Amino acid sequence: MDSDSSEKPESPTQWAAPIDIELELTIKNETETELIVNVSDPNVVYNSHSEIILTPIINYCKSIGYPLENAMIWYYSPTARLKVYCGNDPLPYSISIPTFEMTNNVLALKCRGAIRNEFGTVVTLGSPSTGKIKQEEEAITSHKSSRRTKERKIGYIIEKVSKWRKLYNGVQTAKGETIKVTLEEAANKIGISKKSLDDYLLQLRFGRKFGFNFQEHKDDKVGVLRAYVKKLKSLQPYAKKIENDEEIPIDIQEKLREAGTPACKHNRCCASDFSLPYKQCESQSLSFPRNQYS
Repeated sequence: MDSDSSEKPESPTQWAAPIDIELELTIKNETETELIVNVSDPNVVYNSHSEIILTPIINYCKSIGYPLENAMIWYYSPTARLKVYCGNDPLPYSISIPTFEMTNNVLALKCRGAIRNEFGTVVTLGSPSTGKIKQEEEAITSHKSSRRTKERKIGYIIEKVSKWRKLYNGVQTAKGETIKVTLEEAANKIGISKKSLDDYLLQLRFGRKFGFNFQEHKDDKVGVLRAYVKKLKSLQPYAKKIENDEEIPIDIQEKLREAGTPACKHNRCCASDFSLPYKQCESQSLSFPRNQYS
């Protein structure tokens, strides 16, 4: 999401074609959504990577009356199916959004009015700096002597796999040209090996098949997803018996009643179709520790 530099570029690429902004704004638990149409130059600015720079758009929204001063800002990623946190207004000029994150030329922004603590200071979500993220990623990729890389978060791999497949399927530039690359070339651009991306894609597909709750667990390590997929694969042979109301072993019944993962807040958080008959109702919350992002 961030470009390489936190400084404002001297000659950003500007796109003449207007875009629409779907702005969802929440203030004091009241949410309204409005469509701002035909936003164009000079409020739509592209960086050298043909990504939309967010600051001019937020400034434009403020100039036409939207109360976004110090607001928390996210954009919705249709590829990852997640809200991506950008920071609090005013945003660094380095914050940018890839063009493929727009749907039908509509950029979806979700904002929450500024929250202040008892001392009057604006509360932020503490998003790590770009430099820190890059240092962590470089440490992961350069530590080749290690047998395994640092385990990534589920939301992170969703974003990377989605971008990998998008690059392979073809990305339209600001000039209207479609650029396609091979899966290997796309992996090189992403900075993750094709072998790892293939594995992540397989885990994501099995997770979807088995009812894994990606939204709830986007900040958990990918090991949570792996363990869930492994567990459900071992239970899948009993799916037909469950469907036919046949008797199954007691120990299997116990596994089916369990929460999908230790991080689940209730045992229907992650559940396959064949395990649902064994789950308690959602109102009966389990006593697992809550995720810090819940």
